[in-house]
Amino acid sequence: MTTPNLPEYMLTYPTVFAVGDEYHIFVPFDAEVIVWVKVGEHTYFDHCNGILRSNTNMHRMILPMSVLDEAREYTVVYRKMIERKPYYPTSEDERTLTLPFKPVKADGAINLYHISDAHNLVAEPIACGQLFGDELDLLILNGDIPNHSGDVRNFNAICEIASGITKGQCPVAFARGNHDTRGIHAEDMPNYIPIKDGRTYYTFRAGCVWGLLMDCGEDKDDTSIEYGNTVCFHQFRLAETEYLKGIIANADKEFDAPGVKYRLIVSHIGFTHIQPPPFDIEQELYGEWTRLAAQMKPDLLLYGHHHRVEICPPGCDFDHQGQPCTAIIGSKPIFGGEKGNSFIGCGITLHEDGTKRVIFNDDKGEIFTDEVVQ
Repeated sequence: MTTPNLPEYMLTYPTVFAVGDEYHIFVPFDAEVIVWVKVGEHTYFDHCNGILRSNTNMHRMILPMSVLDEAREYTVVYRKMIERKPYYPTSEDERTLTLPFKPVKADGAINLYHISDAHNLVAEPIACGQLFGDELDLLILNGDIPNHSGDVRNFNAICEIASGITKGQCPVAFARGNHDTRGIHAEDMPNYIPIKDGRTYYTFRAGCVWGLLMDCGEDKDDTSIEYGNTVCFHQFRLAETEYLKGIIANADKEFDAPGVKYRLIVSHIGFTHIQPPPFDIEQELYGEWTRLAAQMKPDLLLYGHHHRVEICPPGCDFDHQGQPCTAIIGSKPIFGGEKGNSFIGCGITLHEDGTKRVIFNDDKGEIFTDEVVQ
């Protein structure tokens, strides 16, 4: 794919998140700008009730997937604000960045790359994510990409990694992790990540791929001293349970919709696995999630959180709740090793015959696993 240079003030290439049947295009800047996206004859503004936003460094434009999938190209347009006065505000001339876009295919083999637990590592996950090169169809960022939400600048790692791998030219799916919920800016994170109707859990449809992005919240009970009375994730999970039931009730427009060939369930924490205390929470509720997930007929469960890479078939030692399919734990950060920081991520190719090729590779180019699973 052709990749033009970044224009002035733009910190990374856009990230095109898949959310429901929409794309949410995020672009970070190092200056106050107003921004919009043009796709053919259509224009999509970053605005708040008709007011173009400039008092932010992260901009989001929302558009129908079908429009960009058909056009296969989009242009980010922006103006740097000189002075946003109550009357006669001034701005610089327009700057633009036009990029090609490759939607997920309607059939055939699909290449995914999975990254979680980067914990603010950037260069290393980007290096891993070059595995498929221009043949990448979908990037999955599965939680704990920032180390925590105590510093709003940590959120930049999300778009930095996505930009380094996709250059804004293919879709990205994002699930929140438990470290994302920690810190004063955790409540601000929805301004920096895709959400649907205010929720951090939702489904998406990209070409022949249907996905469910789940959110377990934290990994210990709400009463843990570590959280200092600042979370209510049990209630959050109860609401998510009702959402899962709604997906099943609406199956013909979700995982059973026409054209769906592959079904993915993405969760930062492996909810089918019971961890030792104090992490052994919500066993009954996670058992219900497992039973509900089975009704969605997933091809793969994709997990992060556990800081290892492993292929986990149903009935393995990792499976305590009765997995409906193979689970893949798909990322391992390594801090301060003999050669410094490094990272292992996971490439997956989904085949129409139901097999999946799973590759674990690191940022130095080493392949640890290359295996075909059912």
